[in-house]
Amino acid sequence: MCEHRLHMARFSTCTLVLLVACGGKTAPPPPPPKPEPVAVRARPSAEEHRAEIVAEHRKIEEEQQDAFALACTAEPPHDKRCKPSCYEPAAADLRAGKKLGGAVEIQRLACKSGDGYVLVDGLAPELVAKPVRGRPPKSHKTGWQAPVEQAPLIPKLAKGDALVVTGAKFRDYHDPVTRETRECVVVSELTHLRRPLDKCGGDNFGCEANGNNAAHGIDVIHFRLAEARTLQAANKPDQCQAAALEAIAVSRGMPRWRQYAKLNVKGWHEVAAYRTRFDGFLDEDTLFATAASLGSDAEAVFAACGGVSAKTTAEDEQSFHGCW
Repeated sequence: MCEHRLHMARFSTCTLVLLVACGGKTAPPPPPPKPEPVAVRARPSAEEHRAEIVAEHRKIEEEQQDAFALACTAEPPHDKRCKPSCYEPAAADLRAGKKLGGAVEIQRLACKSGDGYVLVDGLAPELVAKPVRGRPPKSHKTGWQAPVEQAPLIPKLAKGDALVVTGAKFRDYHDPVTRETRECVVVSELTHLRRPLDKCGGDNFGCEANGNNAAHGIDVIHFRLAEARTLQAANKPDQCQAAALEAIAVSRGMPRWRQYAKLNVKGWHEVAAYRTRFDGFLDEDTLFATAASLGSDAEAVFAACGGVSAKTTAEDEQSFHGCW
C-alpha cells in the first residue's frame, strides 16, 4: 500500500515537471461573433411597382407643365441666361416707329448662305426705309441679281410686293456675334405698310426685339452652336459641351412648347414671318425644322467634345421663353 502511494506521488511530480517544461497548453481563441441578420427587402408587388411608376411619371409631368408655363413677369432689363456665356438678344430695328404710308421701299441685306441667300438686316445699320417716289426700281430677269431676287427671302410676300437688288455689288460684312465674314448685297422690299414700322422692321413679323419666343429660341440655338464650335477649335471641351448642351436643350424644348401653347392655352400668335438673327426670315414650319436640324448638329459637336450622354432637364429645354 505504501509502495503504491509512493509510486503515484512520483507520477504526479513527473507530470507536473513535464507540463511546466512544455509551457502548458494555451486556451483556444473565442469563436468569431455571428453576423447580424441582413434584412431582405420584400420584392414589391405588381400594384406597388405600378404606383411607383405612376408617381415618377406625374413628377415628370408636373416639371414639364411648370416649365411650359414659364413666363417673364419682370420688367427689362432682367437676368439673362449665361451658360457658358451671356447671350444678348438682337436689338430693335433702328427704323422702328417710322411712320410711312402707301408704297414704301424698305432696304434689307441679302447675304450668301450655303447655296442660297438669307436676309440679315442687323449687320447693316445704314439701311433706310422711305416712301417710293416716282417709278419703283425694276426686278432683274437676268444677271447676277436675278438669283437673289428669285430666292425665297421673305415668306408669303403680299401680292404686288417685290424684292429688288439695289446694291451695286456684293461686299463683306463682319458679324460681331458669330465672328464670321458674310458676303451681302442691299436689296429693297417694295411693299405697302398698314401701320408704322415695328421693332422687327415690318408690320407683322415676329422677332426677338418684340418678344417673340420662337424667334428667340432659334437664335439661341444658332448662337450656342456657333459658340460650341469656337470652343471646340480652342480645345476647351468642358465649355464646348456646356454650349452644345444648351443648343440641344432648346431644340428639344421648342416643338413641345409649340404644341402646348397651341393646344393647351390657345395663346399662339400667328405672324406673317419670323425675322431671325442668323437664318433670315422664316415661316413657322421652316423655323422649327431648322431648329431641329441645328439641334442635331449640336449633338454631333457635343459628342466630338467628349460628351457621353446629352441629358437635359425640362427647365433647360424651356428656358428660352422665360426671362432671357
